[in-house]
Amino acid sequence: MIHKEQKEIFKKSLLTCLLIIGFGIYLSIRGSKEKTEFNKVTGQIDYFDKTFQEINYRNKGDHRFIHIVDFPLIFDIFVGQAPGDFGPKFEQLDNLKIGDKITVYYDDKTPFQKSRDLRFNKTVQFIDKNGEAYFIRGNKDKYGGYLFVGIGILLAITLLVLKKLGKIK
Repeated sequence: MIHKEQKEIFKKSLLTCLLIIGFGIYLSIRGSKEKTEFNKVTGQIDYFDKTFQEINYRNKGDHRFIHIVDFPLIFDIFVGQAPGDFGPKFEQLDNLKIGDKITVYYDDKTPFQKSRDLRFNKTVQFIDKNGEAYFIRGNKDKYGGYLFVGIGILLAITLLVLKKLGKIK
């Protein structure tokens, strides 16, 4: 019985490594996409603030909440500038105001975000007003993807070594 469980653990663990690597590839590809490859919505801002209802992030001021008239979701945008933050490459969102017409370029939610707060889209990549950039995403997705790929590969190698040493079957 133990032998069968060990074999299942190896297979399940190896499958998990492949899923981690796949998610990493997905993130790194998304982090490398051009502006024109994302979904976009253009409209007037009818809500813009650093907070939204009961949302209280650890570091107040690190997020901006923007809603565009007739769009079903509120955009939750991370703008952290502290050392170590994976903040945006360029950001001047505080120069926007209610009534401004903007274009938001965003992506679909990742599988991990789909079950989260359904009011928000946290995948904003770019924001333009009158053809001028007001927000350009950082490298968070690209580097996060590389990290996931690396971790997945290291875990897979570790599993294969353990199997070769007879620690798992």
